[in-house]
Amino acid sequence: MAPRTAFIEQFDTLWARFDAVYPSFAYKRVDWRAQRDTYRARALRVRTQDELIAVLIEMLAPLQDRHVWLVDPRGQVVPTYRTNTLANFDRARWEAAMREASIIKRNEIGEGMVAGYAYLYIGTWKAPVDIDALDAALLRARDAQGLIIDVRTNAGGNDGTALAFAGRFTRRSFPASYVEIRTDPRVTDVEMPLARTLAPRGPWQFTRPVVLIAGRGGLSATESFVAAMRTLPQVTVIGDTTGGASGNPATFALGNGWRFTVPRWLEYGPDRQPIEGRGVAPHLAMTWDPEGYDSARDPLIDAAVGLLGERTGVYRIAPAGAAEPPSRQDPKQQDPKQDSKPDSRLQDGHDRR
Repeated sequence: MAPRTAFIEQFDTLWARFDAVYPSFAYKRVDWRAQRDTYRARALRVRTQDELIAVLIEMLAPLQDRHVWLVDPRGQVVPTYRTNTLANFDRARWEAAMREASIIKRNEIGEGMVAGYAYLYIGTWKAPVDIDALDAALLRARDAQGLIIDVRTNAGGNDGTALAFAGRFTRRSFPASYVEIRTDPRVTDVEMPLARTLAPRGPWQFTRPVVLIAGRGGLSATESFVAAMRTLPQVTVIGDTTGGASGNPATFALGNGWRFTVPRWLEYGPDRQPIEGRGVAPHLAMTWDPEGYDSARDPLIDAAVGLLGERTGVYRIAPAGAAEPPSRQDPKQQDPKQDSKPDSRLQDGHDRR
């Protein structure tokens, strides 16, 4: 068993690293020095590593940050914050839809055609998914009249890869996001964080209609991707708001085989609104009601097909057995670019207006 002095040294190491690096204390209204005063006294009394970890988790919990976790000596992640938000994804339904559409899955990229439109599922932005694999998939979809991109379950990875792929859909450069980084604790009144510019990339850009399916399961780099894509004129984001976790964490040694993460930035979308704890909203929120829908169907994929019918003027009837996809939210709660559209409902994978 480690001596008690080692436990308090671990406590001080973690507290000091957060104090120097973490950018969101003010945003999250957490008095970090008060946390130290409260929990250091408890850390002085711990007798085991497990007791110290319990104290650290309790101290970190008010940050409500999904990028803050500890890693035990076996490599197991110990989260400091969990959410119970319902995700708009049912794997059994999705797999049934993929079989019906003969989707080919290459690692964490699934691609094929759904009701005549190209479909691209991106499950992660981590290796082996890289920009070469994504470019190759987009090339195979180049001649499609419309494209569905599904990132509902993508928990993040390399945001450089995500934004590089977004560059295949724009013909102009623009600030894709802004990041606020702690460089000097004495600087507290930065007017606007550092801008990260998204520029056109590749020999051509896909400018035909795109429906991007998002949800609470989309985190981190996925949120950077959705925030950038939703500004493009040919893109409509549907589903649910993303998870609200965008901290770009780094890992540090705690001691006794343990490690911990510290987010290094507070990210803002192109609208200059923070993503952390807030997420990126869709243009068109869709109620997730799988119980009222055919068990062999994925309602958001069918809704995406219907929306592409609106955008392209090519209406395709979904296979027999499809019921009514999820309803749209009150137009007053939608993005302004959708407010001028009638609040019609989508049925059978196409628009009945």
